[in-house]
Formats: sequence, structure tokens, C-alpha cells
Amino acid sequence: MRNILHVDLNAFYASVEQAEDRSLQGRPIAVAGDKEKRTGIILTASYEARKYGIKTGMTIGDALKLCRDLILVKPNFRKYVEYSNRVMDILRSFTPDVEVFSIDEAWLDVSGCTGLFGDGVQIADLIRKRVREELGITASVGVSYCKLMAKMASDLKKPDATSIIDEEDVPKIIWPMPVEELFGVGRRMKRRLNDLGIFTIGDLANTPITLLVNKFGKLGRYYWNYANGIDFSKVESDYDTVKGVGNSITTPKDLINIDEVSEVFMILAESVGMRLRKMGVEGNVVEVVYRNSSFETVVRRHKISEYIDTTQDIHKYAVDLFLKNWDGRSKIRLLGIRVTGLREKQKFEQISIFEDATRRKREKLDMCLDAIREKYGKYAVCRAITMKNDSNKMIKVLDKDEWIPMNSFNKGGGRI
Repeated sequence: MRNILHVDLNAFYASVEQAEDRSLQGRPIAVAGDKEKRTGIILTASYEARKYGIKTGMTIGDALKLCRDLILVKPNFRKYVEYSNRVMDILRSFTPDVEVFSIDEAWLDVSGCTGLFGDGVQIADLIRKRVREELGITASVGVSYCKLMAKMASDLKKPDATSIIDEEDVPKIIWPMPVEELFGVGRRMKRRLNDLGIFTIGDLANTPITLLVNKFGKLGRYYWNYANGIDFSKVESDYDTVKGVGNSITTPKDLINIDEVSEVFMILAESVGMRLRKMGVEGNVVEVVYRNSSFETVVRRHKISEYIDTTQDIHKYAVDLFLKNWDGRSKIRLLGIRVTGLREKQKFEQISIFEDATRRKREKLDMCLDAIREKYGKYAVCRAITMKNDSNKMIKVLDKDEWIPMNSFNKGGGRI
């Protein structure tokens, strides 16, 4: 039997700030995108602040109405990356089989090291103890037989707790939960399932799989499997094995000018950038692919002088590369972006003062958008550039982070 752990750092950004500044410990704080503007977004809130109802994605103005004593802290992404890397080092001291899912989440397969450190529960407790004592922050750890159930277990008790879900626990622990609690079920899917009379995970598990497949295609099969606790995906241990992060999409209509192409590239750049940031990596090679109405496919790549992970940088380099190779006449029916030449996100960079200020703004914007999408779904917010020709409504990119991140063969890409 596999011993899979999912480690989730509690209120991560806020916890790091409290660990760095002891005067903030035990007080309601929130890391916010721009505390000078009451319309700024809460990126995360401490557990003391959450008692007042303050949540990720809430505006600063609304948060202050709930808690007038709320302490607002500017985000320091480089600091969070440093803490994240130190946590991942702790995890790798137990097993090399660590899959970093985001800056504050990771899976471990400890099946091969129980003889050294004890069973999965004992290892989970050791991890929590080391994270708390060495870094001053806390983690919740889920222990289970598969990645999906380990992740759901880590959500059962917070903060600083170990939770277990065995196969026999699925009907009694998982099935009574609202269907939206199943990992991968967003707001839109919740409504569609509710329309079928499916309100709990148990309802979904006991719905005929043929009905779900007829209604949702292969998504229906995955949801049925997940509701029944079925997940055979492996812990993918090394980001170096990922040669690149990309997405391509067939457009619902031929694109005839650069404005339309740029819009679609922005949607793709949003998806690719968010995945790079979740993995904690950046790349220095940008690749674009396009197919014209004559079904001729062109792939071009360019090595750039910097490492990037921001949406605007990815978009800029992709558009520039496309313009250098497109004849300006042929109609486009498929577009793709891929970033390769990956390395771990660097903590410090030697760049100019002006460049640094611009980059920090881009990073903060991406952080805010990532937080909103993590909370409310990928399409909860969009950039103005994607609204001119309604690309934000017509183009829906499917990638592994949207609904089935545990599945090793679903590496992204998408169609309308």
C-alpha cells in the first residue's frame, strides 16, 4: 500500500510575516495587494483575522469593515519563495519523491522510507514538528493511499494537524461533503451537477457513470472516479523532468489580424504563467506554435536574455516571436505558447532600478490575479485586452491545474 502525504502550509503568506515579525503574532493580519487602496485585494489572512470573516479575494475596504484592527502587510514574494524552498528541503530530507504543487503545497510518496522514519502518520507529525520549530510556521498534513485523498485529508483539520483517510473512510468521511468540496469541482460545475440533482460527493459517486460521461464527456468519468476515491496517479518528484510548460488551443474562428492573435496569446500566457508560478520555476526560452487555415503548422522558439514567469513577459515575447515569422496574410486557426529552459525561481536578481520597479509591479499583479482565480475560479477575472473581441468568453483553456492535477497524463493543452 502506498503512503501518500499532502502538505499544506497554513495561511502561508500571513504566517511568514508573523514568523518574521513577532509583534504580529496572535494579531489579525492580512497580506494585501495594495494597502494604500481600499479596493486592493486580500491575498491571505491570518487565522486571527479569519475569525472575523476575512477571506482571500476580499477587498481591503470590506475586510476593514469586518475588523477595524486588521493589520495590513505588503506582500514580499521573494521572502515567501525562500520559506517555501526551505520547507521543500525539509520534505526532501524524508524522501526524494516530492512533487511541488504550488508555493505552499506538495505531495510526498513515503512508501519507501517507512523503515527509517515510521509510518505515514509518524512522518507527517515529524514534518509538522520540523516546519514549526525550524521556520516558525505551521502545516496541515493529509495521509492517505492516493494523492487525491491525501489532499482532501489535509483540508479536514487546520491549522497544524495530521488527518488520515483510508479507503474504507471514503463513504463515511468524503461522501457526506457538498459536491463542490471534491477537488476540481468549481462553481460552474457545481451548478451543472446541482441541476442533475447531485448535491453531495456521495450523490456523484452513486450516479451511473454512463450518465456522467454522456453529460460531461471524459470529465464525467474522472469526477466519478474521484468521488469514489479512485486515483492511480504517481507523485512526480522532480521539476527538472518537466522540460517545459505550455498550452495550445484551436480557436473558434480564424484569426485575421494581430489584435485577435494578441488576445488569444494573452489567455494562453495567463495559463502558462500561472502554472510556472505554481511550480516555482521560470524559463528563458519562449516557443510559439501556430497553424494556418491551410493546416500548415509553424513552430518557432527563441532564447531570451532573462528568465521569466510573469504573464506580461510571456505574452510580449510570444507576440514578438509570432510577428517575426507570420506573413501577415494567412488566417490562424491554432495558437500555442511554451516556456522551456526551466530553473528554480531565483531569490535575487541583478537588474536595474527601473527594471526592478516594473517587474515588481508585474509580479504583484500576477500574485493578486492568481489569488483571485485560486479562490473563485480561473475565469473569475480577466485582463481588458481579452475583452475587445470577446476572447475571454470564447476561449477556454483546459489545463491540469483546472480540474485534474493529480493525473500524470493530462499535461495541459485544450480545445474549445
